[in-house]
Amino acid sequence: MNNFKITIKGLVQGVGFRPFVYRTAKQHHIKGTVCNTPEGVVIEAQGIHCDAFVEALRTNLPPRARIDSLSVSEATGSTAYEDFTILESSMGEGSVAIPLDTALCPACEVEMDDPQNRRYQYPFINCTDCGPRYTIIQIPPYDRVRTSMKHFTMCPECEAEYTDPNSRRYHAEPISCPQCGPKLKLIENQGNPIMGNPLELAVEMLKSGEIIALKGLGGFHLMCDATSDAAVSELRRRKHRKAKPLAVMFRSLEDLESYTEITSDERVHIAGALKPIVIVRAKKETDLSQYVAPTIDRLGVFLPYTPLHRLLFEQIDFPLVATSANISDEPIIVRTDEIVSRLGNVVDAVLSHDRTIINPLDDSVIQIAEGRVIMLRMGRGYAPRTFPLTNTLEESVLAVGAHQKSAIALGVHNNMVLSGHIGDLGSVEADGYFDRTIQTFKRFYECEPSIIASDLHPFYSSTQYAVATKREHIPIQHHYAHILACMAEYDLDEKVLGFAYDGTGYGDDGSLWGGEVLIADTHGYERIGFLKPFALLGGDKAIKEPRRIALSLLFESYTLDEVLELKSPTTEAFLPHEIRTLHHMWSKKINAPLSSSMGRLFDGVASLGGFIQTLDYEGQGGMIMESFVDESITEPFEFNVLDGVIDLSMMVKEIMALTAETDSKHYIASRFIATVEAIMLRFASMYPDLPMVVGGGVFQNRALMERLYRRFGEGRFYAQQQTPINDGSIALGQLYYIIHNTKGEI
Repeated sequence: MNNFKITIKGLVQGVGFRPFVYRTAKQHHIKGTVCNTPEGVVIEAQGIHCDAFVEALRTNLPPRARIDSLSVSEATGSTAYEDFTILESSMGEGSVAIPLDTALCPACEVEMDDPQNRRYQYPFINCTDCGPRYTIIQIPPYDRVRTSMKHFTMCPECEAEYTDPNSRRYHAEPISCPQCGPKLKLIENQGNPIMGNPLELAVEMLKSGEIIALKGLGGFHLMCDATSDAAVSELRRRKHRKAKPLAVMFRSLEDLESYTEITSDERVHIAGALKPIVIVRAKKETDLSQYVAPTIDRLGVFLPYTPLHRLLFEQIDFPLVATSANISDEPIIVRTDEIVSRLGNVVDAVLSHDRTIINPLDDSVIQIAEGRVIMLRMGRGYAPRTFPLTNTLEESVLAVGAHQKSAIALGVHNNMVLSGHIGDLGSVEADGYFDRTIQTFKRFYECEPSIIASDLHPFYSSTQYAVATKREHIPIQHHYAHILACMAEYDLDEKVLGFAYDGTGYGDDGSLWGGEVLIADTHGYERIGFLKPFALLGGDKAIKEPRRIALSLLFESYTLDEVLELKSPTTEAFLPHEIRTLHHMWSKKINAPLSSSMGRLFDGVASLGGFIQTLDYEGQGGMIMESFVDESITEPFEFNVLDGVIDLSMMVKEIMALTAETDSKHYIASRFIATVEAIMLRFASMYPDLPMVVGGGVFQNRALMERLYRRFGEGRFYAQQQTPINDGSIALGQLYYIIHNTKGEI
């Protein structure tokens, strides 16, 4: 009887894979061993039904497992096994996928609802199918002694489950119960404990319209009654968050559907095992506060994903705002003392516990377009994202990404690994979290990268970090990295037609790019098209004031006297002397850098069409316009393409003509989206043999993506789904370039 060695790589640790192998081996009368190793799960198998055993391993996976590769070879030696056993994990340098956090599973829900169960209403119930993973691990392999649960000694009942291969909690590392696990506590915003039942007291505070911070899987949420104008407006006032939409958590799918119009595809993700925040269409005239998502018809919704969230909703019959506890655009806060010191003026109390969060991780945010996922923020349940490589890398590579929506990527052994959302760099807190994430990845994979990839922009914090390492440093153009990120997700290694549309990026010529059409492959690119550059009047000030961008577009098409005579939402947003001053800046090129940015063009059109004149948050203009898009209006505005330069001056004049009409916003928004589609179609028709690849924050616009999927989706059209389509994937694109252009390439 032959012995076989089966090596399985992928997401196979921390997901109940070894007990699954054990049970499968017993069913097929296989003897041998299974072990977590640095290379993945290794099985020594002995039996006459090995083929059937291997097939069962491929096809009947645990819910959260993923096999990237499975190899079978004849084992050396002639060990005669008496039974099938599970071995302890082996240590050493490895390349396994990091286990991911998962929402509360149905089996645990049943147990916590059963008064006869010893974990009845236990706020930290979990099993091998659910609970914290990445957020509590210090170093792989994923064993309890290497997590923050090492501080909790298992009681005899928990230990019996933990060591029983037939138990649902076999080696469920966060296993605990009310006798031996973490404990809840409620403290006031000054840090002093509040005596009484922490959960019941927190519920009473929420019912009274107060604001609490609640410790979730990867950080704290700020929570309040989402139906109370007073509570939500007070949260906005305290957090200095004027209009940016707030996510809302609902008790159940049925409650959520009474507030929103969701599709079957959205329902799958909302109610699934990961429970990300999903952007959906909000119903009109519900009792939800008008301050939750002002001026837009979309709502970020999700369901309780931890037992603590679920217990909260057992005593509350209204939806709750559940937004990340952080200073604007900074990383999520994970420590109770930091909530008190930095957000004590925002919250009235803190519902916390003593299970330490080691690796912060925000909630993931997605939306659905034509059945496909658009990843807006990659966090809990999705990150870190591991992509297998065909060949082993000879040297480890670190890619440090961009400046906004920061994330890092590591190329090591047989994997590319993309981190979760870090935040916008430039603050002490964000830069510190960025550095800690790098150290965490190096610790996880026991490596010291010899090559650092960064953005081309010399003043990004990430670029400056790369330069300071004194390692080999390779800067990569921002928009090229967007295209490469999409290529990496789909493992493309061919010439593509790439559209990189975003707010800004440092161009090869030192100017601000953002509306780019590229012919690209893994070795380089050619810029074959771009928006005709327009001035950002006042520099960075124009990013917050779309009216300045719109005025620049008007100056390109009209004389100063004509602009002063125009009756337009843009000109009405200025006094006449302000227009003259800005025209002087424009004509003399004073603090008026040129940009080819599609994102900035969206802002300019939002001003021209009267949607908004000053922004409270990034992308607000595009989000407002999206709510006015009518799918039946498909006629684009006029535009010209000459030698690759996309001239939209005729579009500007058409918009000016439309603004005089009643209800022009639907036509302007719809025709503008159709124009972006038509521009892409123009270039696609010039290169019909090349696959289309898109990347950049503009493609977060669902109305645009729905049109693109309907137009190009049946062909070779690629847009990211597993990773962020915005700057959150720049590091992945940078890494993909280095891997293809250094030793040990794919």
